[in-house]
Amino acid sequence: MFFDIVRLGLIHAAALIAVAAMTCRDQLVLRALLVISTLLYILYYVAVPEIMLWDALFWTVVNLGVNLFVMTRLVFARTQFRLTAEERRLFAAFGSLSPGEFRSLMRIANWRRATASQILLREGEAVEKVYYVLDGSPEVSKAGRSIVLGPQAFVGEAGFLRRQPASATVTVGPGACYVEWPVAALSTLRMRRPLLKVALDGLLATDMAAKMAAA
Repeated sequence: MFFDIVRLGLIHAAALIAVAAMTCRDQLVLRALLVISTLLYILYYVAVPEIMLWDALFWTVVNLGVNLFVMTRLVFARTQFRLTAEERRLFAAFGSLSPGEFRSLMRIANWRRATASQILLREGEAVEKVYYVLDGSPEVSKAGRSIVLGPQAFVGEAGFLRRQPASATVTVGPGACYVEWPVAALSTLRMRRPLLKVALDGLLATDMAAKMAAA
């Protein structure tokens, strides 16, 4: 009798857990509850009916696979798993981006280390790339005057946001470590990912404001 009650209670427990999942705002918790609910449904289909419900079992397993896949992506998007040491430093410097947004940004990025003096921007020329200098001190030259910026600074962000030519020439010295993003790819990414656009634009604007205050 007890075993029969437990078997029959499986489907009710599975349904209640699925209903509870619908009340969760956190996608990861929602998916986790749906996985538990789906496993109970599978257990019910295997243990209770006298005739195996193969169609129901098949689609329930498919549902389980989809939820597990989405859960994996959610976990991956919220953690710094598989980031290199330099990427972790860059992620910490950015601060306002989630790990998932940061990974999307890095997919279109290129890491560079200057072996000699390298010009990143030329005054008056179109800004084709946005840079972030992680190690090294960019030298900004304009109208015969030069200033040296500290490390962990964007280069080309003003021209990118305002869609204007570079207002100064920027050079980094040998050994400088920096990241570059093609403007076209960065613009496309911002259009496709509105939340990333908001976070990135805020990051670039903050960097611009800090430079203006220092100047």
